[in-house]
Amino acid sequence: MTTDRPAQPPDRILLIKPSSLGDVVTAMPVLRGLRRSFPAAHIAWLIGTAYAPLVDSDSDLNEVILFDRARFGPPWHWPLAGGELVRLVRRLRAGRFDWAIDLQGLLRSGLLAAASGAAVRAGFADAREGASVCYNVRVLPAAAHTVDRNIELARHLGVDARSEDMTLQVTPEGHAYAQSLISRCKLPPKGFLVCMPPTRWATKRYPVRHWRKVVAALARQSDVVVMGGGGREKQLCDAVAEGLDGHVVNLAGQTSVPEMVAVLAVAAAAVCCDSSAKFIAPAVGTDVVALLGPTRPTQTGPYLRGRAIVADVPCQGCLKKRCPHVTCMEVISPDQVVAAAMEMLDKCA
Repeated sequence: MTTDRPAQPPDRILLIKPSSLGDVVTAMPVLRGLRRSFPAAHIAWLIGTAYAPLVDSDSDLNEVILFDRARFGPPWHWPLAGGELVRLVRRLRAGRFDWAIDLQGLLRSGLLAAASGAAVRAGFADAREGASVCYNVRVLPAAAHTVDRNIELARHLGVDARSEDMTLQVTPEGHAYAQSLISRCKLPPKGFLVCMPPTRWATKRYPVRHWRKVVAALARQSDVVVMGGGGREKQLCDAVAEGLDGHVVNLAGQTSVPEMVAVLAVAAAAVCCDSSAKFIAPAVGTDVVALLGPTRPTQTGPYLRGRAIVADVPCQGCLKKRCPHVTCMEVISPDQVVAAAMEMLDKCA
């Protein structure tokens, strides 16, 4: 096993980053750098089905290989899992990839890199679950932030990856939706705010009563669009927006991923917890205010644009998914959030 830089430039490259939405965005500098460094190469991305809409129309990609994690669970949960895995491995093998770059850093993603048969299998030396045994090029980044770690790995391979490459392309369908929304709701382009309350961890959630104060205060000074997915995310957004008429538009459960990206692209700024929005908004040129309690801004805070409002508590950055009190998110003042959002709105005036 070696950690040396590959000697030969690749003709066919497999990028492995199956999830999640925000994590996919943090890998964009690697894709952009690969295309810049190897303009004639065939670049494929192994990505989860739910997250593929972020990249499947990207002009720097030649191929999207879908990885539906739910279909690769234990055979007693999904009897066809074995057959699905065999078909995926065959497809990876048929790709004849020279390089496989694993940015996920988990055992399953490392095993898929190995299964591809690529001569160069690159990943993080500190990958979780022992995934590093699957690589023959291991990189231990010095950087803390997840975007910078990805860039360091790519640069070790001789890839011209740059921080400003964390960009997303707005699809034509998404652009059409955003323009229709602006017209239908009489929203000023780059003159309204987006609030996105949902986040995956319970400990990252900003209290509904705080969100309601934030949205109500912002709506007195600007148009506000509330966004989130369906199911529980929609229930949360509905609770935040309930009774706040006038300048509040609740789109929860109504937008696809490309449409959500496009709405963020035409907003003045976004307000969110630690969720994918804190990366998606800057990736389409929009400032973001991210509210961080259990997570660390040095590792996963907003990148390039925007700012983090970090809870002032001794246990901030604990990285716990469960907590009996979640004091960190409770102590973030709605007034502070409103002031930060209005500051960004004023920049676009």
